[in-house]
Amino acid sequence: MKKILLTLSVLLSGREVWAQLPTNSFAVTAPCPASAGNPSVLQQVNTDGSLTPIATVLDGTTPLILNALGCDVADPTAVYAMNVLQPVTIANFDTPPNLYWVSLSTAAATNLGTVTPPPLPTTGLSPVGRFETVLREIRQTFNFIGDGGPGSEYYVGGVTGRVILGLAGLRVADVRLYVGVVQLNPFTTAAPVWRPLDTSDPATAAVLAGYQAQLQAYLNSGGSGSVPEGGIQDWVYDVRTGNLVSYLGQEDKFLTISNPATAPKGVTTIPATAIPTQQNIGSMFTDRDGNVYAVDADGGTIYKIDRLTGSYSGRSYGSAFGCSRGDAVSMPGALPLPVNLVRFSATAGSAGVRFEWETASEEKAAYFEVERSATATSWQPVARVAAGNRPAGQRYSASEPGALISQTYYRLAMHDADGSVAHSLVQVVSPPARGLATTYPNPARDEIKVVLAAPEQASRLELLNARGQVVRRWEPTPGTPLIQLPTAGLAAGLYVLRVQQAGGTSTTRVAVAGSGQ
Repeated sequence: MKKILLTLSVLLSGREVWAQLPTNSFAVTAPCPASAGNPSVLQQVNTDGSLTPIATVLDGTTPLILNALGCDVADPTAVYAMNVLQPVTIANFDTPPNLYWVSLSTAAATNLGTVTPPPLPTTGLSPVGRFETVLREIRQTFNFIGDGGPGSEYYVGGVTGRVILGLAGLRVADVRLYVGVVQLNPFTTAAPVWRPLDTSDPATAAVLAGYQAQLQAYLNSGGSGSVPEGGIQDWVYDVRTGNLVSYLGQEDKFLTISNPATAPKGVTTIPATAIPTQQNIGSMFTDRDGNVYAVDADGGTIYKIDRLTGSYSGRSYGSAFGCSRGDAVSMPGALPLPVNLVRFSATAGSAGVRFEWETASEEKAAYFEVERSATATSWQPVARVAAGNRPAGQRYSASEPGALISQTYYRLAMHDADGSVAHSLVQVVSPPARGLATTYPNPARDEIKVVLAAPEQASRLELLNARGQVVRRWEPTPGTPLIQLPTAGLAAGLYVLRVQQAGGTSTTRVAVAGSGQ
């Protein structure tokens, strides 16, 4: 089954390209190792690959470790998840988890009750021999599998089985998989309605047999061996087909479960193009357009795969999160960005700020807006450019007139045709370097007029001759906008005016023509 340790990464590949992960996505992450018992942090997954931490997930004052994120289409304010016990032992690996409602604004968690495991079957069980006894009955709700459906369903996975002790030792028998449904709206109980998964498909039966073998090895080791990792590792609900789909990373197989709410049936196929590395899949999430993303739990790479076949699309994303435990989910209506942005820059000049950006591809984009903020919290649009929607992308530019006075933040808003918006990384722009003072006329005769850029500051002005000697010194009263420096008694020639303020020192060359010339 899926590893308890999860590495979740959210893009930003080597080239500065904002990959098209779905908007309105969230994750719960807890830094490795699992033995540290680090609590989960609820985070917003930004479309540029960065994360915005919301808060540590708390049930009252108790921090939680969560997995199996899902959502309710009727409630955009929260996600749902199940808690994970750490450390995992042979005694507690099948302990039923609790279902939690988690606020997207505060990460406050509310315990909704126990997600009870599937009941033990009463028919079709293998016979117990004369010198055998049933040592343990396994009923387990997988606390790492969950996703939401279009009717406010929360789909979970489970397993039953028996551990039989005989003269030859332990044997695992009668392992069966289940799909459970918890109705989130209206909510009455966290106990799922369980239905057995039809595994009559030979390839799916082989997946189940592989998991049974891993479970056998784990029990034989007394719990000191590897936690079983085969079988279903995570799944997502495909909004276009109504199926649950799962990429089995250890085996590079693709499981499709049809009719999950009524008569779940599994069909397992082999993708034509497998994910490049054979790894455990720690998380899967999707978007409104049916795009499916699978996360390599060991290396942390996000791979985009085909929702029908599981084939790798050729697009992968870098590891921004490092090693962590958790899961990711996209809220209802989430969609990929219509724009693949290569770069966005903002540069200050004497006449204003110039913006340039370049796209690698565009589809169904409406327009771009450059937004500014003095604090990086409240944003105002300053320029708008219509999208060209060229499949191969194009270059754009815009400007904001007027000299920049102080440090300012800029970002690019990319508006889709359906009204959704995504943003680029923020650019921090400072005013262009300039002197502390402006002088005129040049050459000067009777006096040098000096206009200070910051007259409210205390200033020291020094006039130096060609030998570097200070020949005149002034300390004007702060607040004086125009300073007149007499040149009487100075020999004609080149001088340097040095202006010193708290912000630094600047120098300006000044020619003195001599009085009366």
